[in-house]
Order: sequence, then structure tokens, then C-alpha cells
Amino acid sequence: MSGFFNMDSPVMRFLSRVCDLMILNFMCLICCIPIVTIGASVTALYSVTLKMVRGEESYIFKGFFKAFKENFKISTIIWLILALLGLLIFADYKATQFLPDNMKNIFRILVGVVITFYLLLMTYVFPYVARFENNVKNTVKNALLISILNLPQTILVVCIPVGLVFITMFNSTTLVYGSLFWFLIGLSFIAFCNSYIFRKVFAKYEPQEEAEEQVNPDDYTVPEDELFNKQEPLEQIEEKK
Repeated sequence: MSGFFNMDSPVMRFLSRVCDLMILNFMCLICCIPIVTIGASVTALYSVTLKMVRGEESYIFKGFFKAFKENFKISTIIWLILALLGLLIFADYKATQFLPDNMKNIFRILVGVVITFYLLLMTYVFPYVARFENNVKNTVKNALLISILNLPQTILVVCIPVGLVFITMFNSTTLVYGSLFWFLIGLSFIAFCNSYIFRKVFAKYEPQEEAEEQVNPDDYTVPEDELFNKQEPLEQIEEKK
């Protein structure tokens, strides 16, 4: 019985992790309330969960708010741009209903393509900000490129929250329990699961030390054995400490 309550036992480590994720979820929800801070809040969430899966975690409160503060400017700018873009895409989609029938489907397909790229960018951009230093332009470009170059992983990252939302909305019973799940641990649980995927994806683009010399981020290129055996270089990628 004493081994069961040992802090190093699997059960206690699991319970400790659940508590950490619940605390993290609460902080993320609170920081999302002003709406304008959603980008910074999600970035801080991923900053902590990425460190968790790499075994680099420290204090949850300190790590979250440190990342929130450090990434506030770029995360907020990107979030506001994406929010505005999302509204424009929605307006374009609604506008297609006023088009003639022979043009309506064509424009809806085009809007669907734009939505696909929009979702790819939304999926990767804030975890990217949490992991790498860059400006807004290069962050958006690199996040979109990485999402496309790692499409199988991207699909899995998207399927996790979509699957949970589907289960939540399945019927009135799952809606009640699902709502409780989202409130208690939903966002942080998804970020934690996705962080295992992002860790492997981002590892391909993290500058490596060779012969005691750090690789120049400006010279870094995407591995050539991926899509079409030829890739454009990611712009000025720099790993966060």
C-alpha cells in the first residue's frame, strides 16, 4: 500500500499529470475570456505541454504566464489577423448563396479550399510560436509549410479535437458529460496529446549542434527526402530555449 502512494509510482504520476492538466486548462480558459488574448493563451498552453512531453516541465503557473507574457505580442497579432480572416471567409461563404446556381458550387469549392488552408494554419501556428522564435510573416509561412509537409501528422492532430467534439455532440447525455470534460481538462488534454505529435514534427526543423557549433537558422533547409524530394527552406527558424 505504501508503494501505491509513493509519488514515483505510476498511479501517482498519472494523478499528478491529470491535476496539472486541469490547472493548465483552467488558466487557459480564464486567459481566453478577453477574446483578444486567445492567441497568447493557446500559445502559452502549448509552451507548457510541449515541455511536458519533452520532460522539461517546471512549475505550471510560472511556465504558463512566462510564455503568455513573452509571446503575447506576436500571438495576439497573429490571432487578430486569423480572426479577421475567418470572418472574411465566413462572409464569402454566406455570399455564395446569392450567386446563380451555376456559379454557386464553384465558388463554394474555392471557399472550401481556402478554409482547408486556414485550418492547417490554425492548427500549427500557435504551437509553432510556442516552440520557435520568428517574426509574424515567417511564422505564418513556416507553420503553413510544416502542416503541409507533414500531412499525415496534421490529419491526426485535427482528428483528435474533431473526434472529441463529435462525441460531445452525439446526444444529450454525452453533451452534459462532454461539456464537463471540456471545462475541466478538454483544451489541455488535446494540447498534451497533440504535443507528442508536434514534438516529432518540430524536431525535423530544430537547429542541431554539429562540431560544437550551432547551425545558422538562415542556412537551415527542410530535409530533401520529404514532399516531392525537394523543399523550399523555412525562413529564419530559431529554437526557443
